[in-house]
Amino acid sequence: MNIFVRFWTIIKSHVNAWIDRIEDPERAIEQSIRDMQKQVERLRGDVINVIADEKQLKNQVEKYQQEITRWEKNAVLALKEGNESLAREALKRKREAEDYTEQLHPQWEQQKRLSARLKQDYHQLRERIQTAQRKKRNLVMRFRHAETQKRLQGMLNELTTNQVFEKFEDKLLNVEAMNAAQEELNAPSLEQQFEALEAKPDLGLDRELEALKERLRLHA
Repeated sequence: MNIFVRFWTIIKSHVNAWIDRIEDPERAIEQSIRDMQKQVERLRGDVINVIADEKQLKNQVEKYQQEITRWEKNAVLALKEGNESLAREALKRKREAEDYTEQLHPQWEQQKRLSARLKQDYHQLRERIQTAQRKKRNLVMRFRHAETQKRLQGMLNELTTNQVFEKFEDKLLNVEAMNAAQEELNAPSLEQQFEALEAKPDLGLDRELEALKERLRLHA
């Protein structure tokens, strides 16, 4: 397990702990992102050191490769000048440069692979943090909606089990029943209704009286 996998495992455990005791989701997520950014900045220094070591080994390998070429040219030049002893010395230097190159080249290849892997892991880690930042707003909004829904459901449950409204409704029904009873008592009885009908003026008699008056006026 490389350093970035261990780091991400630790960060996830911290985030899970925050979620378990979360009170302010936005602040908790902001804090987790800040902590991740601090860890990434510290790891960035380690990655830079690894890359710098790889560059240094690369420069040394290239330097000795140039030395090989240079001493071989010197050996050829010495032979052309008829100086075999000097040519031999140049070949010794060339062999020394080849030995150093053979020693350093595997180290450089290994360091180059390590550097490439760490750079890739580092960029992936930064992308994860950027993704977390993008998701932060949506997560906070979803959490708040869930909390609101939870509170509303609690209020509905409380209203369902609350007897205050039931008592109020019972009292209202009682008042309505009392009003209806009072209206019923105030209503005229059957005999009173017939007496009222009998007490109504005789409209036919009134018409007959008016007709008689009209006849008298005509004969006057």
